[in-house]
Amino acid sequence: MKPIRSILDESFPYVPSAATSVAETWRRYGWRPVTDEDRRKRRRRAVGTAVAEVTELKPIRRLAQ
Repeated sequence: MKPIRSILDESFPYVPSAATSVAETWRRYGWRPVTDEDRRKRRRRAVGTAVAEVTELKPIRRLAQ
């Protein structure tokens, strides 16, 4: 599939990489950076899940008496 316009075409708006912002480009498409509070909530949720999984484990072998 050929592009509509070649990058060699004079009407192509060339922007040097040093003049671009990756974060700004992503923001145009709806991305928002994660806040510290969001990170804390995720971390707490992950810890709670891990603890719940550990408490549900059953030993494979019988314990020595």
